[in-house]
Amino acid sequence: MSPPLIDTAALYRQHAGEVSRWVRSLAGPDGEIEDVVQEVFIIAHRNRSAFRGEATVKTWLFGIANNVVRRQRRVQKVRRFLGGTAKDVAGDQRATDALAPDQLARRQAQARVYRVLEKLSDKFRNAIILFELEGRSAAEIAELHGVTPQVVWVWLSRARTQFYAHLEALERAEGVV
Repeated sequence: MSPPLIDTAALYRQHAGEVSRWVRSLAGPDGEIEDVVQEVFIIAHRNRSAFRGEATVKTWLFGIANNVVRRQRRVQKVRRFLGGTAKDVAGDQRATDALAPDQLARRQAQARVYRVLEKLSDKFRNAIILFELEGRSAAEIAELHGVTPQVVWVWLSRARTQFYAHLEALERAEGVV
């Protein structure tokens, strides 16, 4: 017997906040959060009849969110390569409000972290983001990815090693070290 058809409105009310947090963390500072969250729930609505209940709804939504963010990141890379992002076009326009020095430093640090995260594989990137930035447990991350917590600990160990190596290389290239 197949599970009953998912009520998309109820699904949105129950999970929109969590999906938004995932997307914000996975996409980074340049992510179009509201658009991605909307796309996640549009896909969930379209595919609700295909949901077989083999995984939790939360795991299913995370998989959709992860795929949408991954697709968005690929599009952003192509746009940056072609020089066609809105940020590139309007990047030299002065903002109307000046940022406080601590806000500017925070934004620069966040941008540096996400530049380094871009160099990691998706599973390592997601593990670090969900564990370090979102504060998720290894068990929660394992559930979202359909693996064991031990696998998540291995991913985190390898991800941290790669993260610090890439960060050191970036800092050397920028003359920070």
